[in-house]
This record gives sequence, C-alpha cells and structure tokens, in this order.
Amino acid sequence: MNKCFSTVIEDILGRTVRAEIFQLLNRNGIQPSEISSRFDDVLDVLTSAFGEGARVLVFKTVTELYKEYSQRAGFTFGESLKDQIILLRERVATDLLKPRNDPSNRRLDPCNIPEVTGMT
Repeated sequence: MNKCFSTVIEDILGRTVRAEIFQLLNRNGIQPSEISSRFDDVLDVLTSAFGEGARVLVFKTVTELYKEYSQRAGFTFGESLKDQIILLRERVATDLLKPRNDPSNRRLDPCNIPEVTGMT
C-alpha cells in the first residue's frame, strides 16, 4: 500500500507535490511507513488538504493495489473503496496472493493491506 500510494501521488501530482504531501502527513504524525496501517488517517489529512479531490488519489491507490496483486479492479469510482480494500485483503489471505514485485517465496502477510474503518 505504501509503495502504491507513493507511486500514485507522484504520477498524478509530480515528485515535488509528493514530497509536500509526505511532509504534510509527517506534520500530522503519519510516517511514510505507516500509510498502510493508518490509511483512514491519511484519507482525513488528504481530504482536509484537497477536499473531495482526495478521493481520486485514494481510488487510484486502491486500483494500483489491485494491480500489484494481479487482480482485476472491477469497481467504479463511486463504489465503497473501504469495501474494495477489505475484499482484496480477504483474497490475499485466502488465496495466498503475492505482490507482482515480490521476489521471495515467503507467504504474504495479509496485514500489509490495511484495515480501514471510515472510508467510503
């Protein structure tokens, strides 16, 4: 999730804005390594900064997360992103899915996909 988020931010907004967003998150007590575990808090910070436009960044991040696990992102912008993350997390846990770029043969820890509570 951390890598997908960083990639999406840079692809959409550029490297300079990505650095500013990470500084904004840092000022709000969120370290880059905590993005996946505190994704609800990240969403709150982004929504405060960008308004409803933050949803585009979250949608693209969830879409990239699906791609990372070679899963089809069969959902639309208006659907609950929280539900999509939960669904992917369940697939990873039950099917033992690994990210595309994972060179190891270790079993994937489904905890890398965040538990989310307040996202819609």
